[in-house]
Amino acid sequence: MAMSLAVRAVAIVLAASSAAQAAARSGYESEPVLKAADLAGAEVLRGPHFTVDPKVPIQGFIARFTIRSSFGTFEAHGLRMLPIRVNEVEALAKLDEVSKTREFVAAAGRAAVRPVTAAVSMARRPVQTVTGIPGGAARLFGRIGLAGTRVTQAATAPGQSGVERTAETSRRVGQATITALGFEQERRGLAERLGVDPYTTNAVLSERLTDVAWVAFSGRFVISAATAILVPYSAAMAGVSVTNRAIWDTPAADLVNNARAVFGGTEASSDQVRALMENPYYSLSVLTALATGITRLQGVTGRDAVVVFAAAAQSEDEANFVTSAVNMLARYHESVAPLARLSAPGPLLGHTASGALVLPAPVDYVSWIEALGRDVARPELQAAEKVAFVSGQVSPLAHKQLTARGWTILETYTTAAER
Repeated sequence: MAMSLAVRAVAIVLAASSAAQAAARSGYESEPVLKAADLAGAEVLRGPHFTVDPKVPIQGFIARFTIRSSFGTFEAHGLRMLPIRVNEVEALAKLDEVSKTREFVAAAGRAAVRPVTAAVSMARRPVQTVTGIPGGAARLFGRIGLAGTRVTQAATAPGQSGVERTAETSRRVGQATITALGFEQERRGLAERLGVDPYTTNAVLSERLTDVAWVAFSGRFVISAATAILVPYSAAMAGVSVTNRAIWDTPAADLVNNARAVFGGTEASSDQVRALMENPYYSLSVLTALATGITRLQGVTGRDAVVVFAAAAQSEDEANFVTSAVNMLARYHESVAPLARLSAPGPLLGHTASGALVLPAPVDYVSWIEALGRDVARPELQAAEKVAFVSGQVSPLAHKQLTARGWTILETYTTAAER
């Protein structure tokens, strides 16, 4: 039975006691290493084809889970990503099963040569390691200057046609480059049946999706009739993604064009929009979720600042953070109190008409680190009323220091806070 939220919170506090002792000496604390069992339920820590390491370091307020499987070692950065990644391992196992069926082998023999590789080969590949790009959310709580650089680069890059830009933007990690008519739809349909992201940044799963989908498409192999695809954690995408069905139902080029239109409707300049669209750390799914959040904030001033802020992401972690933060503000705007404007000095902030400051923090564990202590003293983060919504937990010292500075801290907000 999964540990209750209250018990987990107590366990986390105890596990972080060594960091608290260090804080007593320096005034600040180090980010801790916590137990996986204190952060997540048992159902996502061990499955038929994977195990999660018992110790989880916190870096940049984000938990770094390590998943070990027969298909490779994978990292899941954050509690939001953990169920997605473990579901992907089980999806790999199911694809492996499918590839061994008599029907699939026959279809592989009929399949045309793939236009990207020499031929379709579903032989088991060597175990690979997929690691996340170093980063975290902590940097986004302070001033960031990279956005201006990205915009300048976009403005001075060689000109491209609209078609070329669409192709370049949609060529993201996890997306197949095969352009045969109908193949993309086949691949998206396969991803849907597995309950996985067709634009996943998991390179191992992406390649397997492409291989199996190509056999189904070119070799006339009907997967839904030949085998029932049921992945134990297939609800993970539904529980975490804010894009709902768009990533499965909508062609990639349409997702790109829709996102560009949304960002362009914020009063951001064409160069600012281009800088965001061409930022490689946004998968097409995350870019779509970001556009969804900005659409939900229709009528709120300052959405162009969000575009510029988002363009500055330097890692996948940061891109995910920005996207979740925008949708948390959208939920607040829709369900708690209307927001009058947005600002993004680092971090991303919402402002009500009465002057209240709203800070969305889709993170796992906030420690009272020196950078945070410095950043919260900035003039942009001062207001008579200010509230922070934290998806995970806040250390006792961080809670004490933040409340002493006038913050109301609301913890343990799930992804429901984004919907």
